[in-house]
Amino acid sequence: MSEPTTLRPIDLPRSLTEDAADRIREQIILGGFRQGEHLKEAHIAEQLNVSRGPVREAFKILRAEGLVAEEPRRGTFVVSLTAKDVTDIYGLRAAVEELAVRLVCQAHDPAALATLRSLVVGIGEAAATGDASAVARADLAFHDGLCAASGNSRVHEVFLRYVPTIRGLLRLDEKIMPSLDEVVCQHEPMVDAIEAGDEELAARLVREHSLEAGRLLVALLNESE
Repeated sequence: MSEPTTLRPIDLPRSLTEDAADRIREQIILGGFRQGEHLKEAHIAEQLNVSRGPVREAFKILRAEGLVAEEPRRGTFVVSLTAKDVTDIYGLRAAVEELAVRLVCQAHDPAALATLRSLVVGIGEAAATGDASAVARADLAFHDGLCAASGNSRVHEVFLRYVPTIRGLLRLDEKIMPSLDEVVCQHEPMVDAIEAGDEELAARLVREHSLEAGRLLVALLNESE
């Protein structure tokens, strides 16, 4: 019997569309493009030194991520997040992360628990530097790690689907932090509950953490209006 034919994988380079989406996304997240700003296809294409086609396709990717919106006969604009948007995003996070933490508790995988503990340590290390942006990134890394540790790829995919939008909110997150050390204190009990196998407590702590962050952001947005 002959050996099965082995096909060499095709090594596909990144497309201009993906590169364009990365550049535009980066500037939205960093604040280079402001919320509500009109993104002019021709101008961006000129800056990126590409044709308008990849930029047009990049806009489609960013629309799917919730970062830009197309208005008929007006063009493409950076999304302006409303209080309802924040409530919806953080409500989704609370539901997704509650499911994730329940799955982590049920699996009680030592490797996953060690990873989560190390991520909490990372938040503490960031807090020690006094850098609020670093703490916000470490905080997000913990929640990403929690969803990944669930072992359910769909749960993690849903979280990742909204990471760009959530990262865009990080500048607001920094404004609502009462203290950097308190961020560490908010996460340690979650991991303690997971390690103890207390699924209900862990789920409640994760859910309340996400919902409270959403409420604080909504209050901040309402004050700025």
